[in-house]
Amino acid sequence: MNNRYSWLLVVFLLIAQVNLCAAKYAGEIFKMGAGVRNFSMGRSGLTDRHSPALAFWNSSLLLLQEDRAFELMHAEEYNGILKYDTFSGSFGDSSRVGITFVRIGVNNIALTKLENPDMPIGPNNKPIKYKSVNNSDYILYFGFARAIGKVPLGLTPKIVYRDLAGTTAFGFGVDLSTHLLANEFFTFGAKIRDLIPTQIYWDNGTKESINIGVDLEMQIHAKMPVIERPLNIFINSEINTEGMIKSSKANIGDISMDPHLGAELVIHPMVSFFAGYDIDYFTTGVGVSYNQFLLNYAFEQNSDLSNSHRFSIGYLFQ
Repeated sequence: MNNRYSWLLVVFLLIAQVNLCAAKYAGEIFKMGAGVRNFSMGRSGLTDRHSPALAFWNSSLLLLQEDRAFELMHAEEYNGILKYDTFSGSFGDSSRVGITFVRIGVNNIALTKLENPDMPIGPNNKPIKYKSVNNSDYILYFGFARAIGKVPLGLTPKIVYRDLAGTTAFGFGVDLSTHLLANEFFTFGAKIRDLIPTQIYWDNGTKESINIGVDLEMQIHAKMPVIERPLNIFINSEINTEGMIKSSKANIGDISMDPHLGAELVIHPMVSFFAGYDIDYFTTGVGVSYNQFLLNYAFEQNSDLSNSHRFSIGYLFQ
């Protein structure tokens, strides 16, 4: 990549040295992705200028986005236990702003206690349900883009509110992103997650700090052989510093890497097919546009935790 982007690597290495003590897995709620088309492409999107959720993926792409759009997404995962909803859009003309709002919820979680708390559990002293609680996370991303010289930069402040069984927390952090149009065949994207480390403060006095992370992506623009239709291929690497040795695909010490692969085949100006690989699972989907309305569906095959489905409806302002 161009030398003008080497400072991204320098910043990452410097901050990684002072932030490796942050809480492991505390940032998982920020990694679920946004947008159905990006989910169906293996959760890739750093170079996808057509995503309505640029505030989540790469705010610097707002400088390239020709049309304003918004998208409402609903997803049910793990046999419908987890609800995942997002609203994403880009607004403005000369100064484009992106917004992504996320809600992650698990409802009706049963809390139990023993019929007689002074006695051990047994056939005559079974656990009983005494109430139900809900767990919810709300995240708001604001995306801003500016070109500093010839370098496009995207800044994404993010605010989080968590309510886990009545225990609440607030948090704030910032992501930094950029992109490079190398030529007509290649686009590169990069994002530093939690450049200003996200701090989450719980009402019980505890605090979590989100580790810095780096996402890198290359998009290859080509044509499908024989049918001569546009084909875009996304190759993405998610780099984490949380010491996820057992749960990652590759690691060097506390630094780990997970792959994401995606492909978009535009078979008609109104119809696109998507496919991808999300760390361990295959994804697929379809996108349809009609009279500026956008409909998308995504599916992830997950034999361990049940399959996932995501649906969205959107609108394109031209």
